[in-house]
Amino acid sequence: MFGFARTVRDPLVDAKSAERWFAARPAGDPLATHAELISALGAVAERGRARTPSMLEAVVRADALAQPVREALIAQYLEHSTRSSRIEHQLWSAMFDMSQAFLLAYGAFSSDVSDHAQSSKWQALLPELIARQIVHLGLEARIRLFRYEHWIPAKWAELHALFSLACGRKIERQPLAGEGVGPRTVEHAYLTVLVLQLMNAGNLTARHLEWVARELGEWCAPLRLTLEPSSVSSFYVDLGSREGLRRRTPTPLEGRVLFLDTRPLHAMLMQNVVVIEQKIRHQPLSDRTPRRSEQLGLLAKLASQVDPEFRPFARRGERTAAVGLVDAIVGFAKISGYLHEEERDPMPRIDLGTSYGGTLELAVFGHARNEDDRRRDLARRRLAAWAAAGGPWEVKDVSQTGFRLVAPMSAASAVTLNTLAAIRPHGHAFWTLGIVRRMRRLTTDRAEIGLQVIANTLIGVELCEQRRDGGNAGYAVEGQQSTLDGRMFSGLFLALRKREGESAVQSLIVPAVEYQPARRFRLNTSRTAVPVRFGRLIEQQPDWVWAAIEPFELAGGDADGPATISPVMARR
Repeated sequence: MFGFARTVRDPLVDAKSAERWFAARPAGDPLATHAELISALGAVAERGRARTPSMLEAVVRADALAQPVREALIAQYLEHSTRSSRIEHQLWSAMFDMSQAFLLAYGAFSSDVSDHAQSSKWQALLPELIARQIVHLGLEARIRLFRYEHWIPAKWAELHALFSLACGRKIERQPLAGEGVGPRTVEHAYLTVLVLQLMNAGNLTARHLEWVARELGEWCAPLRLTLEPSSVSSFYVDLGSREGLRRRTPTPLEGRVLFLDTRPLHAMLMQNVVVIEQKIRHQPLSDRTPRRSEQLGLLAKLASQVDPEFRPFARRGERTAAVGLVDAIVGFAKISGYLHEEERDPMPRIDLGTSYGGTLELAVFGHARNEDDRRRDLARRRLAAWAAAGGPWEVKDVSQTGFRLVAPMSAASAVTLNTLAAIRPHGHAFWTLGIVRRMRRLTTDRAEIGLQVIANTLIGVELCEQRRDGGNAGYAVEGQQSTLDGRMFSGLFLALRKREGESAVQSLIVPAVEYQPARRFRLNTSRTAVPVRFGRLIEQQPDWVWAAIEPFELAGGDADGPATISPVMARR
């Protein structure tokens, strides 16, 4: 009776309560805040709960205050998702669940707005309500794209229905009462979702997607949907369909079609491309050049996707439909480990004298009757220890420069863009090395992988660092420095022959921490050892570096001539 047993007030009863609730949350624990917020949103969305316009304002305010929590979860995902599948799943689920909780709460308020069609308070909140639903649908799409998942048709129908409702009420271009962040209108929110899906062609990493999503608000500001097309090949969206933006074709269009002129967006992207090119040209040795080069490539991809004039890429080789299965090994460490083991012992030998049956076969027949089968069985066991999970991959089509493959999700979940993958058709002896350039999840069980071929001859090698010893005169020829062997590490020797009869281009892939420009080392295989050094950098990723190699002669006549490795000797 003295007021000590006060009940905890609902944190989402009004905007002020939401602000006080967020102010009391621990600043350094986004997962704890996320869990409590989902619980509060679930209480708001309960069936039979009496909701008021003040509660909707509280949820909208909580949505704005939750932005730092959302950004912290995304930053943690980008930083730590590659550490383990458990961490990736925990962070991805946290982001996805928060978006779904807001969508459920806003969906409950949508029913209330429909039930109070004569209430001016409820109807005044309709533009903000529709915009927030579209924003969270776009956030859900972005989170799914982190895992290369695409929307199911029902999600497109839900998005189009929201925008159709706004158009029917003539509020799609009504300014939203925001705080300078988020969408400016319902149409703006709708366009950012459409353009994000259009820009993604399966070749954007999670980090690239997040950067694009942050820029889309500014990029889509000048865009408008119109009833008339601006060009023959402009983009359009059918509000009655279950898909996003599509490029117009000569065939007549039917349905509730709206057109989008992407020329302002394309011009903005090309302007950024020109600016970055000038910076690279004027400051080629700057520390920012690698990052600028990466950004330049990303902007070029995005510009090609939204180019209003259809300019198909000229393929170096036409795709050909193919049928078959290939063994696959994913990741630099596993590929080099398998090839290094096979280099040491390419044909497993069967010790027949260790069993009574084997000894009897030698005594009676003079040879093992099933030796080939036993060797194949040992080879399969060795491959199983290094191969990608889920079994062989299926080939869909091939071209001169790559493969389109379908992999089980148990293997594809461990694959990201720019991952190395070695494939070998069943019954063949040689491996082909490629880089994963595109990914698209087809179903819950399978994913499509686009592989760019970078080598049709590869071998696991050991590299021994070569160091100069200028102070030890007892081991040096007069007037020369002695060469000492340093630490050793594994690498992949590559040779790519584009056409029959052409000379092979030789290069190396090594761990990223081992790469130093012009570094000298001895390249060791089971058949040869030659001195080489790093040449031009071809591509650099967080865990591996691909660089050309240049032969050189060691002082004192250690090399008889230019250092090269015969592709025939290297082919395994």
